[in-house]
Amino acid sequence: MPTRDNHVNEDDEDDDPTSTLTPKQLEEVRAKALAANAELLKINADIRQFELYASRARARRRMSLASYIFGPTLLLLLYTIFWLPWLNKSTLVAVCIPGFIIAIWCCGAAVKLTKDPGGGPRLKFADGVIRRHSEGELELEIAKQKDTKKLKIADGAFDQKTRRLIYKEEAYADIEKLRTDSKRYRNVNNLLQGILIIGSIAATGASGVASSLGPLRWVVLGLSLTVGIASGFMGYYKYKERSFYLQQTADAIEHEWEAFEVGVGRYKYIKKENLALKEFVEEVHRLKSEQRKRQQNLEQPPETRNAGEL
Repeated sequence: MPTRDNHVNEDDEDDDPTSTLTPKQLEEVRAKALAANAELLKINADIRQFELYASRARARRRMSLASYIFGPTLLLLLYTIFWLPWLNKSTLVAVCIPGFIIAIWCCGAAVKLTKDPGGGPRLKFADGVIRRHSEGELELEIAKQKDTKKLKIADGAFDQKTRRLIYKEEAYADIEKLRTDSKRYRNVNNLLQGILIIGSIAATGASGVASSLGPLRWVVLGLSLTVGIASGFMGYYKYKERSFYLQQTADAIEHEWEAFEVGVGRYKYIKKENLALKEFVEEVHRLKSEQRKRQQNLEQPPETRNAGEL
């Protein structure tokens, strides 16, 4: 817990440097800060816009892939149903006509999305072609905008308080990213765990009757192989641990964010916003560093990882 003496020293260190400037110099500093803030807002808006376009491009790509798989598969299924001898004509009509329309629609959507990929509005490019930005171009543009933002901050266009506020806003975006990554690893772990449980039970049951039914031995072999592969991936890549650490870091950063906003916890006795912001940035930086160390440890080979944990 910070003491009163520490607060006094920190107050001295964080005094406003503009207090020694003349009115004209102060006006110039404020004008420069306003221009820099306006430029920062524009860069942030561009990043959000390109991220939206990239999200739409990924959705169109996934829809195209799903249509390519679902359309022909449905046609093949309808062809198989059509030749089933025990289905009467009325049932075939009720099933095949709607199914055929859906299958043709999926094939048409797949072709259209393949010829018109990407996201965002159609634009005329330097080569004269009117098209959307491709997913790779959007990712590259997002990276360029983020690099521009970092350079603006590093060039001293923003004062220390503004840089800390930028870091604070990026910390909130990091919470969503950490939780998204945690959810992805958790879903993979749950899928493999489900394969492990169902495959183990099915293999045990199938092995009991495999002696009387010869072909079931191959089923038992396939189930055992699937269970072994799932177990190996879970043990080597540590999906559960990755998900847990990512979620833990996201919750810790969110806790710091909320404590800073309402002035509780470590920020209860800090009266000046600059000092509270400084404390917040240091704590979030520590949490991110610890997460990176845990991630690096999990990416090591099992023998190295076990030796480092001893």
